[in-house]
Amino acid sequence: MLVNDEETKQRILTAIADGYSREILMRTRDRPVSALNLSKNYEIPITTVYRRIEELARAGLLVAVKSGRTPDGKWYELYRSLLRRINISFEEGQMRIEVEINDHIADKFTKIWSLLAPSNPIPVTA
Repeated sequence: MLVNDEETKQRILTAIADGYSREILMRTRDRPVSALNLSKNYEIPITTVYRRIEELARAGLLVAVKSGRTPDGKWYELYRSLLRRINISFEEGQMRIEVEINDHIADKFTKIWSLLAPSNPIPVTA
């Protein structure tokens, strides 16, 4: 999908410019992962994990795919990257951002993108 909306382009660029955000996107690409596991396994401070998850979700790049309770009653969510691949290029004086969605959660991807601007859907082309 080609991203045409300038605000969405900026959110995506800001999100992927951060090393922690890139790590979260890479680690959640093939399987859902909890915030706590991201923090413990990849040495990212837990507060940073939650901030980056929020930013990535706002940018339409990450989604919670499951939630539940641990045996001791604490809530958790498992997160999954919506991206399979992202290409950024400059063509004819314009920045072009093209995203390939993660097939396992394609329906959630479409839903998230439509929720970002419900009254004015994000213009994307296939």
